[in-house]
Amino acid sequence: MKSIFIILISLLLSMQVFAQIKYTEAIDFTLISTQGVEVNLFDELDNGKTVLLSFFSTTCGSCVLEAPKVDSIYQQFGSGTEQLLVWGIASPSSPLLGIQNFIEETEITYPCFETGHAEYDVFDLYGILYTPQIYIICDYSVSESISFFEIIENLDYCFPTKIDVIEVYPNLYSLNGHIFIENTFNETISVQVFDITGKEIINDRLKSGMSSSYDQFNLNQIYIVNILSNSGKSQSQKILVK
Repeated sequence: MKSIFIILISLLLSMQVFAQIKYTEAIDFTLISTQGVEVNLFDELDNGKTVLLSFFSTTCGSCVLEAPKVDSIYQQFGSGTEQLLVWGIASPSSPLLGIQNFIEETEITYPCFETGHAEYDVFDLYGILYTPQIYIICDYSVSESISFFEIIENLDYCFPTKIDVIEVYPNLYSLNGHIFIENTFNETISVQVFDITGKEIINDRLKSGMSSSYDQFNLNQIYIVNILSNSGKSQSQKILVK
């Protein structure tokens, strides 16, 4: 019953976010990345991709802080090899050298695009007056500006991320900044929790019937939970800590 309750709460929260976030018709554009790769928005949407636009400027302190967080989402969803693409759109006043320094300073891995000499003024197309701002585009529709903490819910709107799936065995869920694990196996299990960089946060063992709560996590961050039973059964689960 506890798992069903948590699922219902998650669904209700997601529905509330979707009701608040407005989507309008996306505007097509073509840009060339700092690595010389040309991309077209509608071509990627034609291929079934979801595109996260991260608008930034090289003189924006908040952009420096937010970029690594956005990059964590990018890496978690396959670094551009799966359904989600992340594009960093630099302001027209940001020179190429400044963008390259920004990438190096923040250690981001998603592609960034100079707009100062581009054919399309993407900042003007999307009415961007300040940075940082995040937009998500899917199905030829673009969200309004959202915060970093609304990314996951909006990705759930675009495609099933299954990040916060509760229907796992043993029971596993996140609530109030904790990860709860209940061992319903008839044997001892090993529990490991990693952050998105691969750093081990938790290493524990739970006997059959035992449960535990772990709280060494940052809110609204994605973690990987690995479970291995004594008999060799294994499970890996992505979970968003809320």
